[in-house]
Amino acid sequence: MRSDLDDSPAIDPDDFALARACACGDLDARRRMVREYHPHLIRFFGNKVARQHVEDLVNDTFIRLFERSLGAYGGQGRLRSFVLAVAYRRALEHFRGGARVAHRDSWEGDPSAPGPSPSRVVAQKGRRQTFCAELRRLPAELQEVLEFHYWNGLTTAEIAGIVGRPVGTVRWQLRQARERLKDRLLASGFDASEWIELTAASSR
Repeated sequence: MRSDLDDSPAIDPDDFALARACACGDLDARRRMVREYHPHLIRFFGNKVARQHVEDLVNDTFIRLFERSLGAYGGQGRLRSFVLAVAYRRALEHFRGGARVAHRDSWEGDPSAPGPSPSRVVAQKGRRQTFCAELRRLPAELQEVLEFHYWNGLTTAEIAGIVGRPVGTVRWQLRQARERLKDRLLASGFDASEWIELTAASSR
């Protein structure tokens, strides 16, 4: 779990090479990018739109990345932040089209991760349904900054660049989101360690 609001993420020197190869049509690079970023995009769209739209929006995001957006990536900032910015803009277009917001009933995590036992799956699903229900009760601007920070590992500076708000505003919103979600989850019977674990689930 991220322990602070660090705004100086390490830049992966491979990001620019991967983006350039994808923009130039390298199929192996594009397959690698889909493998790496598909789980992030599934999580991003999965808690915001109706289930039947999730995969289409993920595919639309990759098409935009490959056909035009990645050509503009110059290695400034992390590629993860750049990819999520494209996804965020696609989500806004989707919402403007009148499709907001029919949430999925749970967050299913990374589909490539090793699976727990069947009994644990049932227990985890119930807890995640509660978690996602409480998360969705936050105002949209608080929900999204919390998801970007904990579920996608973005810094407040990166989030500010995506959502178009000052860094100070994003920091305040993140603190508000964290405290309000914590209070809601504790009132729903979660202990402190459990809500932290669920909040940070995609950071591992």
